[in-house]
Amino acid sequence: MRTILTVSLLGLAVVATGCLSTSHRIGKRELMRLSQTAPEQRGDSVRVVQNLGYQEGPPRAERVQTNTVVVVHAPIWVEGRPHSHTHQSAPVGGGNTTNHTAAGNSSHSGGNSGSGGSGGGFGNVAGAKKDSAKALLIVAAAAAVGLAATEGARYDGWVKVHPMMPVHLYGPYGGYTVLPLSDIDPQTAAWASHAYIREEEGPWLRLGRAPLNRQGWTYSLMLGAGEVPVIDYNADPGFNGHIQFGYFPTRQLGLNLDLGFGWTEDANLQTIYTQRTAFELQGYLVKAGPVHAGLWGQVGVASRFDDGIGFDDTSNLIGAGANLQLELTTRLAITGRVGETRSFGEWAKEIGLGLSIY
Repeated sequence: MRTILTVSLLGLAVVATGCLSTSHRIGKRELMRLSQTAPEQRGDSVRVVQNLGYQEGPPRAERVQTNTVVVVHAPIWVEGRPHSHTHQSAPVGGGNTTNHTAAGNSSHSGGNSGSGGSGGGFGNVAGAKKDSAKALLIVAAAAAVGLAATEGARYDGWVKVHPMMPVHLYGPYGGYTVLPLSDIDPQTAAWASHAYIREEEGPWLRLGRAPLNRQGWTYSLMLGAGEVPVIDYNADPGFNGHIQFGYFPTRQLGLNLDLGFGWTEDANLQTIYTQRTAFELQGYLVKAGPVHAGLWGQVGVASRFDDGIGFDDTSNLIGAGANLQLELTTRLAITGRVGETRSFGEWAKEIGLGLSIY
């Protein structure tokens, strides 16, 4: 499983290194709304989502200038789809006409206590697992940074464009056409599954991003400190990290697969390592401006490895705590985490900070 996870994270990191595109998608619902707005007002506020660089964009269309006059034409329907056409329009105030294509440490050192363990000849298993976890977390961090720079940074909000801005429309069975925004009627909007506009094809002004939207798939990485359960001793302070994959069916409620890693050392510098796999339910209940607060709870299993006494065992896991988020963009937030988990008969506190990409 660790190998599969590493390969998946490496793939995620590679995909995340792509650049952002200048084309922006208009959703079906927004397209329907625009088609029912007065043509000369349609460009005042258009909700768009920026494409990523590896996503194929539409063909190029002729650029619309700021002084282009708004001229409305009903789309020509041929074989069940709207088609582009060419018309003449004069700039405001006269002039030449222009063609437009509608477009811590513990002291234990011996003994073999605890149940479910295997003593003797244990070697450096905990240390090896710690090194493996470090490598995995480095890959996870690369993926998080890459996603933050692309998925997290992509523009998702409202723009102001010219009413004659070319809109690239895609319909069923590979259908495609390009029309001015002002020419799109409800029938055309109903035919199209989605549409694109491109920044360089007309005047373009960003009006503001949409608020943080968790709905959909999510990836988080959080690093910090936490207590590590030690056999026959109180939990010791050490490192704690989380990699989370999940899905939010709504903006407030989501379910994550939580992969937790923690380690510390005893008085003889021997590694004590724990790894946890749990399902975690998150609910964000309070919002004040860009700050969001919520709770989390989880159930799962934990494994523990102790090089000092040559011991390993497993345990059920439960945990609960709180999250605090600072939204940076519509799809990116800094997440702080505090809480406690119980495994191996002990409660262990933790605190962490990281990135969440939605």
